[in-house]
Amino acid sequence: MGAENLHASAVALDGRGILIRGAARSGKSTLVLALLRRGPSLGVAAQFVADDRVIAERHGETLRLSAPASLAGLIEISGVGIVAETARQSVDLWLVADLVPPATILRHPGALSAEIAGLTVPLVRLPQREAALSADILFTLALSGRLPE
Repeated sequence: MGAENLHASAVALDGRGILIRGAARSGKSTLVLALLRRGPSLGVAAQFVADDRVIAERHGETLRLSAPASLAGLIEISGVGIVAETARQSVDLWLVADLVPPATILRHPGALSAEIAGLTVPLVRLPQREAALSADILFTLALSGRLPE
């Protein structure tokens, strides 16, 4: 399979790639900013990869995430516009985070997964437009190195 161009954002937390998906205005870019700005205070290396569009390219049993060349190093901040952000060129996918309406999130969902480019990857569903809470959840997972069970 070739590369897929996804409507999503991507970050690396301690080298672990997180693909953030959600509907328009669900808070993807806001969550990315929360992760980037809060990571250092937690001792987590948080690096920007892509905003709004992510290229997911399969390399064997791994998906590599990167920004399209035209959007590399750019992030959209609602109410401000598009600004430059230091970016990592790519990262291997570790977890997909879907931003969804809070009422649709099960309290104990068990292991969830998504399929991207023919690979099944771990998934977590997070409340849309709740950047602080979602960032805390993703930091907890990254710091533990454990995926949701």
